[in-house]
Amino acid sequence: MKYVREFEALRGLLAIWVLVGHVASAVAIHGRLFQERFYNEYAVDVFIILSGFAITALIDKRPEPYRLYIARRALRIFPAYLFYLAISVTVAAIALQIWTNSPDGSMKAARIGIAADTLAYWPWHLLAHVTGLHGLVPPRLLPSTDYAFLGQAWSISLEWQFYLVAPLLIGLVARPISWLRITLLVLLMLAISAILPKLPQSFLGKWLVDFGIGIASFYFMKHRALGEPFLQSLPLPQLWLVGVGLCILQRSVAYLPLAIWLTAILVIVSAREGRGAVYEKISALACSRPLQWLGGMAYSLYLSHMLVLLLALATLPRMGLASPWEQALYLLTATLAGTLVVSRLSYLYIERPFHEFGRNLGRGGRAAAEPSELIKKKVV
Repeated sequence: MKYVREFEALRGLLAIWVLVGHVASAVAIHGRLFQERFYNEYAVDVFIILSGFAITALIDKRPEPYRLYIARRALRIFPAYLFYLAISVTVAAIALQIWTNSPDGSMKAARIGIAADTLAYWPWHLLAHVTGLHGLVPPRLLPSTDYAFLGQAWSISLEWQFYLVAPLLIGLVARPISWLRITLLVLLMLAISAILPKLPQSFLGKWLVDFGIGIASFYFMKHRALGEPFLQSLPLPQLWLVGVGLCILQRSVAYLPLAIWLTAILVIVSAREGRGAVYEKISALACSRPLQWLGGMAYSLYLSHMLVLLLALATLPRMGLASPWEQALYLLTATLAGTLVVSRLSYLYIERPFHEFGRNLGRGGRAAAEPSELIKKKVV
């Protein structure tokens, strides 16, 4: 199946959504019309579903030895993450002061508590974060283990855990069913259920359903595109209507990520199958240069925006803005503009070079082997 460019745009929009929610929670503007973080935690839910889709597509398209797969994934995730983690460690003490002096936003008390825990246990937090495995450390052993230093990095630990076991998980669910596989899945679920209450929010076991939706979506799109009769016969608009309708009937915003994902699948598949001008126009918009530009640096944007927000909060007292809405407008403008600049530089000079290096891993050996094979044939 071809690369889904529309998902690149979705990543960028989701990263902006997270940024807006974090800015909103830094000032006292929330009320009855909207939740204090603009429900931006649900943007991360969609990110996780997207990750399940993307890694399944990668493994399906290019089977390779585990060491190469995990090396490429590490080069994709760690360089930018460690860069922003290093900055966050350096400014940890300053961050506590900034949050203490910040406006009375909905997350102020929580962020002060996290910053205090970060400083109180910083050597252990640093050790856990450098490995990317802080999502496996029980909070009772290390307070605020999810959110120390770089708060949004809880989902980076989650991603890394998924990368480590994705080939095994996908192999268990994608290959023909056998009693051995069923037994292994049951044992895995029992083990996860036993340790789930003891581990933090970023533990992989809490998000297996989201990753599973992404995995299942990939195989649905792949086999429908390959012409599988049953999947091709499914009426997507009607199924979308039923699915979104059921989400609405739950009367819970928690089903918003699933509704967004179902809508994305409907638009992408329908556009590829030429099932309507509306789908094709939305797809074309998603594939446009501005949204692709934004999506390309979504990872850096996601990692960097809280540091830029901290800088904006540090300069807020000098602006003389008393109204929460004026403060919010300043913080949003400064954070968005600053983050776009920082993220672009981070993408160009950190993310992309390491990503390209990762893509080329293992190619040298194959390239060197090919001439030797040709030489053997000529000699014979």
